[in-house]
Formats: sequence, C-alpha cells, structure tokens
Amino acid sequence: MQLKELQRQRALFEHQLATFTARLDLVVAGGDIRTLPTPALPPAGLPSALLERRPDVQQAEQQLTSANAQIGVAKASMFPTFTLTGFGGAESASLANAASRSSSIWSLGLGITMPLLDWGRYRGLTDAAIARQHQATATYQQAVETAFREVADALSSVRLTSSAEQDYQASVEAARRALRLSRRRYEAGYSPYLEVLDAQRQANLSEIAALRNRQALLSATVDLMKSLGGGWTPDQVTMKE
Repeated sequence: MQLKELQRQRALFEHQLATFTARLDLVVAGGDIRTLPTPALPPAGLPSALLERRPDVQQAEQQLTSANAQIGVAKASMFPTFTLTGFGGAESASLANAASRSSSIWSLGLGITMPLLDWGRYRGLTDAAIARQHQATATYQQAVETAFREVADALSSVRLTSSAEQDYQASVEAARRALRLSRRRYEAGYSPYLEVLDAQRQANLSEIAALRNRQALLSATVDLMKSLGGGWTPDQVTMKE
C-alpha cells in the first residue's frame, strides 16, 4: 500500500516537473535518497545583505524608489515656470516682477506658467504621492521582515533535521540488529515467526522515518537557498571573531 502511494506521488511530481520545464516527455531517473550527500551546514557570518537579492525585496525596493521620485514630480508641478533672462543676458521682466513683488508670484500675470487655477488639485496630488510613499515604505519593511522570518525558519529546520540524522540512523541500526536476532531465534526454534514479522515491521518504520528526515533536510536546504535569494561564496561570508 505504501509503495503504491509513493509511486503515485512520484508520478505527480514528475508531471509537475515536466510542466515547469516545458518538457512533457520528461522522465526522471530513479535513485536512492540515501545515496545523496548530506548538505553542508551554512557557515557562520552570512551577511544579511544576501537577502537584497530576493525578487520580492528588490520589487519592494523599486516601488519605494519610484514612490520617492513621484513626490518630487508632484512638488515640481507646483513650482512656477518662467524665463530668468531676457535679451543680452539681462534679467527678464518676469524675474524682475517676481523679485519685486514676491507675494504676486502665485497670482495671474507676470508671464508665469503654473497651475494657478487648480492649486488645490496639485496640492492633493502631492499629498497622494506622499501617501503612496508611506505605503511603499510599509510594503518594503514587510518584505524585509518576511525575508528575515523565512531565513530564520529555514535555518531552524536545517539545524534540527541535521542534528536528528544520527539519532534516526542509530534507530535504524538498532532495528536491523533486532531483526537479525529475531530471525536467529526463529531459525533456532526459540520464537515464532510472528516475532520476525514484527521486527521486520519495526525495521521498515525506522528506515521510513530516517528517509523522511533526510528528505526534510534536503527540502529545508532548498528553502534556505530560496529565502536567501541564492547561495553564497566564501568572499560573501564575514567571519566573526
């Protein structure tokens, strides 16, 4: 029963991989998870700057940059526009009038081009741009906090599943010894075959538990790579004394 269920799950995963890779004829060769090398634990000193490579953090950062720029655009639309110089490099009439009557710079006339008749609208656009910047800031902070949480979760999973490897292996070896002993007792006529079947069942359960822990360790390593936005190189690691 368990074998059939595992074969069904494997077929479904293989179909998903074929869809993701656009290779509908994809066939994944079978293998033994126990032969895969144990992933190395992450070194000490991984800098938090690695998280800046994450797509979600980069997207939130770009949105924040754009929101900051939009505030400048909205404020610039309120700034009066006119020529500063006239013929011969002298000051223009508009500049002279604006300098002599600074209070009139926001009124009609003076040859100034600006949104005089809709001042409230442009003030509202500026306020809206500031509000969007606040929202983008909150989104960026949330993206960074999510990145830190996912890294912490992945590191915990890697550490705990890795530390349990030896315990599961010891359980498997003990179950195998019990199975060998039960077979010898049965062959010598000291115990019924039911004890052999029970020992076989316990050995199978121990091996399945060890395999699931190894699978969890491999999955946690993949999650760590995803949460960091990729792997790391020795020059990216800052060793702490």
